[in-house]
Amino acid sequence: MSTTIHAQADGESPDTDSPRQAILVALGLLFAAAIPPLAIVEGFKLVQAQFGYGGDLAVTFIGGGLLATVAVGLLGVAYHRVRPVTVHMPRWLPTVRESGWIVAGIGILVVTTILIQVGMQVFNAAPPTNFSGAAAAERPVLVYGLAIVGTLFIIGPIEEYFYRGIVQGRLREQMGPVPAIAIVSVGFALGHVPSYWIGGSDLLSLGVLFALLSIGVASVIFGAIYERTQNLVVVIVIHSLINAIGFSLALVAALGA
Repeated sequence: MSTTIHAQADGESPDTDSPRQAILVALGLLFAAAIPPLAIVEGFKLVQAQFGYGGDLAVTFIGGGLLATVAVGLLGVAYHRVRPVTVHMPRWLPTVRESGWIVAGIGILVVTTILIQVGMQVFNAAPPTNFSGAAAAERPVLVYGLAIVGTLFIIGPIEEYFYRGIVQGRLREQMGPVPAIAIVSVGFALGHVPSYWIGGSDLLSLGVLFALLSIGVASVIFGAIYERTQNLVVVIVIHSLINAIGFSLALVAALGA
């Protein structure tokens, strides 16, 4: 049974909408998914300090990070209620063909990551530290263990619903899939800048630039596969699994250090 959502809010239709309006709305949503969540994390730091956990970045990552991620999901839900957008989710279980796309997507992402790491070595770019990396410095098992679970059931689903389902869907209505994917991918990459700021990285370093490039390319892959399969579940699975693999490798590296 199809669960594709396709409706318009009262008084607004695609016929009266415009590409410019769609871009402005998308930029507003992308901004709201980046800066306010950072404020939530900073606010959580103040709260945890009152309970004797001031300066404990692991607690900040677990509590503040969770609240910030949920806030992004609620933002998507709230916008969708005000101005419904087509979100393709015809089934919860991927078909055999869609499973092939999942395997291919993960493979492409792995190859892309390797190529970008080679590029970092060529330019002597030091790997930057993001929020999770800094939080896991002293308690890697706790942080990475929860991050693996969180990315499978919270981070991956919420980010894909918001970025691909809502924002890309909104832009697609007026601009087509290619411009929509491009705009969302830039926003998706820039939306991760606060993570590197919290992690203490130099935001102007080559390492951060390469990291954002990797995130942006991953977003292009997610967006393209979503448009190809017309099933958000497919990219949710890809996103969740590739993140879980990354956290797992980071945990293994931390334990072996």
